[in-house]
Amino acid sequence: MEEQDAAEVVMPRGCRLVTTAMTARLLLAHQLRSLSEIAWSIVSGDCFEEPPKDVMVDVVPIRREFSLSDVAAFGSLWRLFRRRRFSFVQTHTPKASFLGLPAARLSGTPAIYTIHGALYFRDNSPWGNILGWLFERWCCSWADHVLVQSREDEQVLPRVRICPRRKLRFVGNGVELGRFLQASANDDPSGTPVVLMVSRLVREKGCMDYIELARRLGGQATFVHVGPRESDQSDALSEAELEAASDVVTFVGPVEDVRPYLASADVVVLPSYREGIPRAAMEAAAAGRPVVAYDVRGVREVIDPSTGLLVARGDREGLAGVVARLLADPATRRNLGDHCRQRVVERFSEDEVIARLRSIYSELVAVP
Repeated sequence: MEEQDAAEVVMPRGCRLVTTAMTARLLLAHQLRSLSEIAWSIVSGDCFEEPPKDVMVDVVPIRREFSLSDVAAFGSLWRLFRRRRFSFVQTHTPKASFLGLPAARLSGTPAIYTIHGALYFRDNSPWGNILGWLFERWCCSWADHVLVQSREDEQVLPRVRICPRRKLRFVGNGVELGRFLQASANDDPSGTPVVLMVSRLVREKGCMDYIELARRLGGQATFVHVGPRESDQSDALSEAELEAASDVVTFVGPVEDVRPYLASADVVVLPSYREGIPRAAMEAAAAGRPVVAYDVRGVREVIDPSTGLLVARGDREGLAGVVARLLADPATRRNLGDHCRQRVVERFSEDEVIARLRSIYSELVAVP
């Protein structure tokens, strides 16, 4: 019993800080379960129901947009970190990182910044990149270690003096491949093809482009969108916009398991204007579905540009052309879906991400 108690005392206490519980539930749950040698806590900006077993949860209200309430949120985070004395705090999502990294460092806690997709990137506008450079420089300056998911970010951030290379570690991104590899092909010639999009309902994800695609090709396929509304985001689609599009797109809303929708899809579309390493594209590809997307950072790492499935950012006509060709050619859909699946299997297993994280944590703290 004494030996067990001693082991519990020395077990590292890690904290993951997120703006919304959805991030923790969808992106982090498997990591937390797998890295059980660390006693995990989640600090979330909203209520997190049914967290993984043995994971503690604290709620510190954090708005996704900047507001005066950020001052109170920062103070609450600083006091929490001072009280709990975590072995390290690892932040995810922009707002949680902007507030949480200085709060952690000023409380005397080592800080890890996870970049899911830097706000500075080559496809951004000049003004957007000025703001993106300032934001990322702020976060990286407070972080002891910076983890990147994109090889492109790994190369760019030191070059533009956002983050020194000595702080950077590549961890990548991945999915639980076994959950998606068993999806069967949807090649029923008697049925209407299904074009699926999985995302938050915001403009940055290209939802308005998807709606226009549905209007262009409405007679050739059924269009289905899966994902939550984002009423607290400045670029969220309004109720009026969703209502106006309901004649061409079926809006399913958030789901716990996207696999049945992937299984019924013939083509998956991701016309996003900014990505890190998109899990939606990885999951669709692992299920053997061709993914048509804009050629942006992260997406071009998941989907092979040589397949012809990527079109220039914002090229709605090009997007419609690629989707139309796939709808008319089931054999090409099948072949490209197989190609997408093979690429994801080779490069994007979450088991490899977990192994990299375990190595990083072992360098920071003593793991029993």
